[in-house]
Amino acid sequence: MKIIDRYIAKSFLSSFLWCLFVFVIMAVIIDIFSFIDDIVKYKIPLGSVIAFYFYYIPTIFIQIIPMAALLSTIYVLSNLNKNNEIIAMKSSGVGLWRILTPLLVLGFLISVFTFMVNDRVIPLTSKVSQMIRREELEKYKASDKELKVIENVAVYGTGNRIVFARSYDTVEKKLSDIIIHEHDAKERLVLKTTANSAIWTGSEWKFIKVITYKVDNAGKILGSPVFYNEKIIPLKERPRDFANKELKAEFMSYQELHNYIDNFRGSGMKITRNLLVDLNYKLAFPFISLIIIMVAAPFALLTMRGGVMIGIGTSIVIGLLYYAVIAISLAFGKAGILPPILAAWSGNIIFTGAGIYLLNKRV
Repeated sequence: MKIIDRYIAKSFLSSFLWCLFVFVIMAVIIDIFSFIDDIVKYKIPLGSVIAFYFYYIPTIFIQIIPMAALLSTIYVLSNLNKNNEIIAMKSSGVGLWRILTPLLVLGFLISVFTFMVNDRVIPLTSKVSQMIRREELEKYKASDKELKVIENVAVYGTGNRIVFARSYDTVEKKLSDIIIHEHDAKERLVLKTTANSAIWTGSEWKFIKVITYKVDNAGKILGSPVFYNEKIIPLKERPRDFANKELKAEFMSYQELHNYIDNFRGSGMKITRNLLVDLNYKLAFPFISLIIIMVAAPFALLTMRGGVMIGIGTSIVIGLLYYAVIAISLAFGKAGILPPILAAWSGNIIFTGAGIYLLNKRV
């Protein structure tokens, strides 16, 4: 079986790497054509465009890995089936699950690799690519592009402060629904401040409808809260700091996002719910490649006339359905309809069950 395992693994890997290469090139070309007019019109330097895609390619890479695994599985198994190699192996007493073992092992290794890249590389490259897009590729556009409100802004400020705002108006220079956590030297929360809004006066931040209260080591309020209709809080962060700090889970590793959520526990589920869904999805997403191999395999093994094409078409439909289920469950989680962990993992759970069921029917 070692020879057969190597044969199947080699066929899968060669197809998988080829799919990755083609998909990345296609994605880059499509993205370039989406703003080719701006490149020519505003004479954007070629170096800026190359730098952007150098840092953006890892994001594309992570997004297309599951589809590359899907198509590679279909290609390898349909070829084995067309050449009657599956029948020969079964006739020799080799079960279907044993035949699929090298693909499942590779799928697991791809999932681990995906998690590592998504956790260690993407947070760094995403920040740089977004900065290049904003400061190099989009700075030539009309000023109305700047007329926007940035959602979920977070800044790790000076003085052991974490400042979170539900939104930031880049034109009015106004923060809304603000929470400020101040920590001591041992990273323990000691002071919490909430405010309805904050306006940049030109030299400082003026906060409106402010409540401050001290917190002990257990997170309990010490004494009575202090209320202010207006209060100047000496933040060193300027409007540009908030404009460049739109909170995105992709900019954080799993541990960084976990620690960030811990800092805001007790501030209400409206603040943490979306982040909890994103946190759990960081673990669930890498396993899509492994699960989609199980789902694609039974359809690639159809033996009826035209079975290969039917298998390819059906598997692609199932792959798209997989992503649809994930998108819906994540939306339900962020809306509070599903618990965060279930929202992140429900797609994987459903399709793992479907894959095992369909494969057992083929045994």
